[in-house]
Amino acid sequence: MRTLTKLTIALVAVLGMAFTAVGVVSHAPAGAQGAGKTISIKDFQYNPADMKVKVGETVTVTNGDSMPHTVTAKDRSFSVEAPANRQANVTLPQAGSHPYGCTYHPDQHNPASITAS
Repeated sequence: MRTLTKLTIALVAVLGMAFTAVGVVSHAPAGAQGAGKTISIKDFQYNPADMKVKVGETVTVTNGDSMPHTVTAKDRSFSVEAPANRQANVTLPQAGSHPYGCTYHPDQHNPASITAS
C-alpha cells in the first residue's frame, strides 16, 4: 500500500510540473486585468493575429466567447485553455516563430502567431 501512495504522489508531482511547463497559470474572469501582452478571442478570432514577446514573458488570453478555446502552438511548445468568458495566462518557453490555433476549433480561427525572442 505504501508503494501505491508513493506512486500517486509522484504522479501528482509530474502532472503539476507538466501543467506548469505548458504555461497554465490561472483562469480569471474575462474582465480581469492581465499583465503584459494580451490576446483576445471573440467570435472565434484571435486579436492581434501576430504578436512579438520575449522568451519567458507571460501573455494573457482573454476569451470573450461563450465556449472555451485554446492557444496551442502547432509544435506543442505551449498550450493554454481559456474557458468561456474567462482569462488564462501562457508563458512562451522558447525563442522562434510559433504559429498557434485552437485545438477545439482548428478550422474556425484566423491564422495567428507569436514570435518570441
